[in-house]
Amino acid sequence: MEEQRRRDEQEWADNPRLNAWTAAQAAVFETRSPFDGGGWDFGVRSLDRLEDLLRRRFASYEDILAAHDTEFVGVAAWYLGEVHVRLHGAQWQCGPDPDPRGPGNHEPYVTVPFDRACEFPPADDDPDEDGRPLTVPLHELEALFLRGPGCHLRDTLDRYRPRER
Repeated sequence: MEEQRRRDEQEWADNPRLNAWTAAQAAVFETRSPFDGGGWDFGVRSLDRLEDLLRRRFASYEDILAAHDTEFVGVAAWYLGEVHVRLHGAQWQCGPDPDPRGPGNHEPYVTVPFDRACEFPPADDDPDEDGRPLTVPLHELEALFLRGPGCHLRDTLDRYRPRER
């Protein structure tokens, strides 16, 4: 079973659909970033800056949802995920084939590689017995406008604090 999980993870972490999406977002970020000014260093504080930019550009959940397929929102989601990758060793994953009905399959997400699963024991009520943090950056951008002003993009990094058993 563990070997199958490793094979599945490899397929989800390296497939044409995911690779094309991450490459496209990185290229836009590098060549014509839709973000204001420079200084985007993939650090924790840059998430506050990204959040400020999003809150200035969008007034509500409906606004950002309507912009779901825009270059700006795509690069913002990629940037949030890249902060997870660069600061916490997460990896991008996405199903090789889109399945809008499958949880976590439709949009690219970041999670800790399976070989580090022992750092994140599952909760007692976790039916999948997989306690690794999982973040769908696009959904986190949208959730900013649902959760209220006390929640921040930087809070998504708290998921990497290993739980005690």
